[in-house]
Amino acid sequence: MTAAPLAVAVFVGTRADLGPLSPVLEVLQAADDVALRVLTGVMYAVDDLVAALPASASAHEWREAVVPLADPMEEVTAAAQLEQGALIARATGLALSEQRVDVLVVLGDRWELLYVVPPAVLLGVPVVHLHGGEVTEGAVDERVRHAVTKLADQHCVASEDAGARLRQLGEPADRIHVTGAPGLDRLAGAVPMPDAELAALLGVETVERPLGLFTYHPPTAQADAPVGEWAREAAEAALAVCGTVVATHPGMDDGRDEVLATLTDLAAHEPRLRLVSALGRDYPRVLATSDVVVGNSSSGVIEAATVHVPAVDIGERQRGRLRGDNVVHADEGRVAVEAAVRSALSPGRRERAAATANPYGTGEASTRILDIVRSAARASRVKRFVDLPVRTFDGEDGPE
Repeated sequence: MTAAPLAVAVFVGTRADLGPLSPVLEVLQAADDVALRVLTGVMYAVDDLVAALPASASAHEWREAVVPLADPMEEVTAAAQLEQGALIARATGLALSEQRVDVLVVLGDRWELLYVVPPAVLLGVPVVHLHGGEVTEGAVDERVRHAVTKLADQHCVASEDAGARLRQLGEPADRIHVTGAPGLDRLAGAVPMPDAELAALLGVETVERPLGLFTYHPPTAQADAPVGEWAREAAEAALAVCGTVVATHPGMDDGRDEVLATLTDLAAHEPRLRLVSALGRDYPRVLATSDVVVGNSSSGVIEAATVHVPAVDIGERQRGRLRGDNVVHADEGRVAVEAAVRSALSPGRRERAAATANPYGTGEASTRILDIVRSAARASRVKRFVDLPVRTFDGEDGPE
């Protein structure tokens, strides 16, 4: 008698997790022993998500796999997030039960995971968490990520330092797996896009160099931050150095609407700034053809090193996160960002970026994650807390 396929649900809220999850979705979709379901409920309507999912499966196959939990959000404020979260929590519980899900896979640190993961815990559905243990002290994502760690059953971390933090949180070593960052899998063979093809994609006659790829998200851990002003100054700094700047929309956080309005206004007056909602399937090739990445997104800190592109990380959002030698940090403000962009594009910095080995792995994470997902359903629900040696508050070893 043939065993029933393992029912695996993967939650995709926004492009922030769709990009890194795409290689994982591909291997799960292709596995004969897996029945994949893709849960969504923040940014995407079904047709929009289907269009953005990897081309390795047909639109019909993806449409059969997608389970919408709620309509896309029309605005992003704290009140709207709370309202959407309640809808997502109820729908997630129903979907996990009705689809008879064996394993739930989630990635990272987004606020919506606070509503997706608890229903799985209550229903006894094992949770496989990707990208735990990292540090982003300038965003509330930091707290969400560590909260999900304590709820999750298995951890697929992107780096050794992330694994060490999970052990500090009391997680057993046999539940921590250093797989590397799955988003790098789609970049390993990325071929730069010719300028003529990129110009057609952006709707311009020519692409002027240097080419900057720009993303600015609200730094959500900083109360009352002037996010619109900071985003404008950062974009103006990039334009002062780059011939063309491709800017993508900010993430689905409180403050998004202010950043988006600012960038929309700037793009209306500055034709060298091309504002797009997302690059989707074109992202790997656009990243590979860029001269510099500018902003406060994880794409500069995690992904740019794989294609040896220098990056400028702005402000506090990514503070504390592991990074390669291709990354230059800049404080908020036009003067600081412009100086950092010029530094990133200097011959010496370009040479360092070309020689950088990505600390997040070599682009072979998704097949490792597939094996862990397969085994997750068999693991015990009892997760022991591993105590570290007791230390006093002054850092000295104390009595055990």
